[in-house]
Amino acid sequence: MDTREQVFERFIDEKLGLLRGTAMRILGDSADVEDAVQQALMFAWRKYEAFRGDAEFATWVTRILLNVCYDMVRERVRERDVLAEYGESGVTPGGDSGEETLLDRLDCAVARLPRIYRESLSLGVLSGKSPDEAASILGCSRNTLYQRIHKAKQLLAKSIREVSYEKA
Repeated sequence: MDTREQVFERFIDEKLGLLRGTAMRILGDSADVEDAVQQALMFAWRKYEAFRGDAEFATWVTRILLNVCYDMVRERVRERDVLAEYGESGVTPGGDSGEETLLDRLDCAVARLPRIYRESLSLGVLSGKSPDEAASILGCSRNTLYQRIHKAKQLLAKSIREVSYEKA
């Protein structure tokens, strides 16, 4: 049986790039990515004895990473809301011109999606993972993953149309 050190060493050698890629697709900032990956690995290290082996070790750590990333996103939103409330932001999406780009609207729309749809979209479409891997990480069937992605796309399209209509 491998020791905890051996398990983590092998895992980091094999999966660190995938962890970073997953975090980057959610966070979009390399410094935040490094923080999130480090936090997830530290949490997994501390809670290693709690790992039951019901899923693969990589799936368990990826689930921890997703939770860390979404905690960071929620914190960003709280900070942005506080800054906006006090008028200290002064920064508008889309650059200095104040015009919001389609990509900015898409980012905002993805951030407003319910967590289950954000996760499904991120892991099922953007992560490069196979549908079976993504479904396993999310704890659902492949069919459920596809349904969630379809629903996420519908919600995104509706959200972007509403924002576009409001701007017109």
